[in-house]
Amino acid sequence: MNRDSKTVEIFTDDYLPKCSFFSGANQKDWSKIAERRGNGPILRENSLKLLANSTIFVFQWNKSRYRCFCCKEPFSDVNLLREHTNSKHNLKTIEKKIISQQNKLVKVEISILKCKLCDLSVNSLDILKLHLIESHKIKFESNEDLLVPFKIGAELNCQICNEKFTVFRLLNIHMNKHFQKQVCHICGAGFSNLVFLNLHKTRSHKPLKCRHCELNFNTKIDKKNHEISVHNMKFERKLRFPCPYCNERFYQENLRVEHLVEKHGLKRPEFKCSICLKVFITKSLCNNHLKNVHLKEKCHECDVCHNFFYTKSDVTRHKVTHTGEKNYSCSMCNNPFASKDSLRRHMKRTHGVH
Repeated sequence: MNRDSKTVEIFTDDYLPKCSFFSGANQKDWSKIAERRGNGPILRENSLKLLANSTIFVFQWNKSRYRCFCCKEPFSDVNLLREHTNSKHNLKTIEKKIISQQNKLVKVEISILKCKLCDLSVNSLDILKLHLIESHKIKFESNEDLLVPFKIGAELNCQICNEKFTVFRLLNIHMNKHFQKQVCHICGAGFSNLVFLNLHKTRSHKPLKCRHCELNFNTKIDKKNHEISVHNMKFERKLRFPCPYCNERFYQENLRVEHLVEKHGLKRPEFKCSICLKVFITKSLCNNHLKNVHLKEKCHECDVCHNFFYTKSDVTRHKVTHTGEKNYSCSMCNNPFASKDSLRRHMKRTHGVH
């Protein structure tokens, strides 16, 4: 990605046939390519044209560090990362990396955003693309690409809606709201491209067959509810937490601690929230409270009302407020309940079952 005039000329549309990277790009029938392979190749081609003709540079965020997109070397200074990327890796290497990622979205830093062809400074990727089309006659097959813009300077603002963040991790989570282009019709999850959507369907929504009548179901919960209601199957939770003093076992750590306090006289543990006055019986409950209430790390969306939640299980519990379903029944009195939590509370309060 050197910036000498020869390199710049090679990547303009007038010189495309000279460069193997974009060789024959203007002769391609993109509609036929899209029919065969989806829109991934078009998004990749558009992204590479923007990278080739501007001062954008790509990067990764991994294990709380900014890293080189190509070799994952970590950097604390964004200017050193920019210098490393421009001097150590060329556009062909970046293209191979994007292909290997199956056209996954690519983070790009745009604090210093200039056109390489005329040195014009611009403020956004949209303005850059418009400038390249109008001033340099560079063709883009669609308005979309794989680039997610960031400015990792003194202030961390979303480059789409300008919302401010204190740490990059929260900004990175926030950007998912703006880049969910392919939506799963089964669960409402959003993905950046068709490749990832199809991969998600293969992994998460593979038809699940009932062991008794061979009916197929889209989700595990549908299959489980069918087996309970139709075939009267009993499902027991895995009791992974044994009491060290007796033979009792529990499926949650906090239930075991409650048992130790109430039955064996141990002192009640207190894990205090560092922000508010709330106290919890286990460290994990305290951490979940901190993340859910104070840090607002909510990146799981309800496909009905589009509210965001901390975990997928939170979304599942919430969705019964839309459906009114009560799929959990008490084994002792047959009262129906909307969630496992409400059933558990009922069993504890009404029947004394822990």
